[in-house]
Amino acid sequence: MDAAAFARAWIDDWNSHDIERVLAHYAEGAEFRSPIAKQRTGEGVVHGLEALRAYWAPAFALRPDLRFTLKQAFAGDGAVSINYADELGRDIVETLVLREDGKAILGIACYRGLSEAD
Repeated sequence: MDAAAFARAWIDDWNSHDIERVLAHYAEGAEFRSPIAKQRTGEGVVHGLEALRAYWAPAFALRPDLRFTLKQAFAGDGAVSINYADELGRDIVETLVLREDGKAILGIACYRGLSEAD
């Protein structure tokens, strides 16, 4: 797998603000873990495409300037880690564990310097 090409496509799809393009990277039963999810929902885990759609789609309305900038991409064995910055200046690493078909079954977002107020 070409981690850089995967990361560029993933970033481009987020920057399109098209939730269906974003979700196309994820398998039906995908799981997403994030400290932001924990703050917003009380749980740090979002399960399944419908729950991901309900969780991520409002971000485009709440953050109309949402934009990711790719910094680095790292290839793993059946995984890719994407280091990017968002429009708020946060440094983020998201690791996606992939099936053989390239769809993510697990995504874990990690933030540098995230405070309880973020």
